Amino acid sequence: MKKIGLFVLGLFMTLSSQGQTLQEAIAMTNGERFASAGTAFRMLIAGNPNDGETWFHYGENFYWNDKLDSAQFCYQQGASANPRHPLSYVGLGKLLWIHGKKDEAQAKFTEAIAASVDKANKFPKKLQAETEREVAEAMGFGNHKDTGKAMEHIEKALLLDPSDPEAFILKGDLQLEANPSDATGPLVNYKRAIDLQPSSARAVAKKALMYHRAVNYAAAISEYTKAIGLDAAFAPAYSGRAESFFMDKQYDLATADYNTYLALNKGDRSARVRYAKFLFLSKKYDEAIAEINSLRGSGETDATLKRLLGYANVEKGNFEEAKTALDEYFIEQDPAKIIAQDYEYMAKAYAGLAGTVPAGTSVANYDSLACEMCMRAATIDRNKDYMYLEAAKLFIKTKKFDRAVEAMRAKIANGKPETNDYYYLGDAALKGKMWATADSAWATYTERNPKAYQGYKYRARAQVGMDSARTTWGARPYFEEMLRKMKPEEMTKSPGDVEEAYFYLGFFNYYSVKDLHMAKCMFEKVKTVNAGTANTKIAMDMLLTKELKDVSASGTCEVLPQ
Repeated sequence: MKKIGLFVLGLFMTLSSQGQTLQEAIAMTNGERFASAGTAFRMLIAGNPNDGETWFHYGENFYWNDKLDSAQFCYQQGASANPRHPLSYVGLGKLLWIHGKKDEAQAKFTEAIAASVDKANKFPKKLQAETEREVAEAMGFGNHKDTGKAMEHIEKALLLDPSDPEAFILKGDLQLEANPSDATGPLVNYKRAIDLQPSSARAVAKKALMYHRAVNYAAAISEYTKAIGLDAAFAPAYSGRAESFFMDKQYDLATADYNTYLALNKGDRSARVRYAKFLFLSKKYDEAIAEINSLRGSGETDATLKRLLGYANVEKGNFEEAKTALDEYFIEQDPAKIIAQDYEYMAKAYAGLAGTVPAGTSVANYDSLACEMCMRAATIDRNKDYMYLEAAKLFIKTKKFDRAVEAMRAKIANGKPETNDYYYLGDAALKGKMWATADSAWATYTERNPKAYQGYKYRARAQVGMDSARTTWGARPYFEEMLRKMKPEEMTKSPGDVEEAYFYLGFFNYYSVKDLHMAKCMFEKVKTVNAGTANTKIAMDMLLTKELKDVSASGTCEVLPQ
């Protein structure tokens, strides 16, 4: 049965390679069969070298296969061959956009849209809609994405052509890009695309991906199977189902699906690159490294191989090898295509190396380098704001407290602050003797977590720092509140904290309000706690002074004032 299936698949591929239409070539690009699509596009261009639309989609085939120089050539050829056709200008704008040249890119997008609606060109609304859709796709993804503006263009596309399933697919993709945690909108739009084109394997596979992300692997597998039933040559359905099978611990089926994926792309090294990515995602790090080295040995120069090699070695704990691979990757990769995760893994490599360096060894400051990589990762991807926290922890480790404060402030400013963010901000500020910043952070922390005594303790310490001359005694209410909040078991576990509060309150009563009875009571509590610190000895010495020696302890200090 398996041999028959492979024979039918091979026959399908042979027949489909003969005399494809433009739509079939585009479908092969969407199906990640880039080499086969390239052959089809070249045949189409040989028959009509001035077809701007074909040149654009040939460029798209290279663009989605991460071959940007070839994409640039095709877009430029399309614009030269048919200056009136709008799509090649979108392609040229797309390349400018991903390199961060937004103004120049916008000029190309404006030129494309103007050409599409120019009455002299007499382009149908369908092409006008496609132009808007392609602009939306260009703006909606990557390091310089603007999903808001992209959504404006996709809505214009749908007004021009409300029956375009590709526009609904892209709308779903943009919604997911804008809010990865909410699949409701994307699912609605993928289902709308399916309603408009029930034979669309691509739309069904998008729906399957939503189930995969929701950890409903059985539903994902079912939807991917439907996609394969609609189009046996739609390669992403096999790779997607392989990943769902793997997560569902059906390893043999996962391997079989990826073998089919590779068969659909026989001889295509780009497919093997994607297979290496699958091995990495499947946590088969040794196999991923072996596949990457095999590809590099065959002459494949895709920079993402160095990325994967670095990632896999980090996961294996081979931090020196990881650093070497990622150093080469950063040199070779187009800066516009470097992603936040690249910096995150470089940070892990540096942090791993820092942990292997013997104390006192004169080497590069790997901890500091790890900090900087964490900051870069968080800066270019708002969804990775947890990297600010990782950076802060490393900055604290290296005693760069001002940078730790900077990192935590950036995380909080990102718009999704958690209660513990104020804990780490306050901690860094205290250690850096940035008393006002610490006081503000701990004030917010205690508002959000009023039952935890630690917030009051640290706010008291911030107040002590601000009142070095002991004129305001501003720490008093916070030490008192700390003692009220502490549970008996916490007092037993942390005697030093208890002692610190009573010690401070003892001196407050001794110097500020001159209540010697209360002062003696507080110092006696320090003596009773007997945490064995310097404070313990000082309190005992205070009890022996002539001012307190013969004073009776106040009977009211058992209950602190509210």
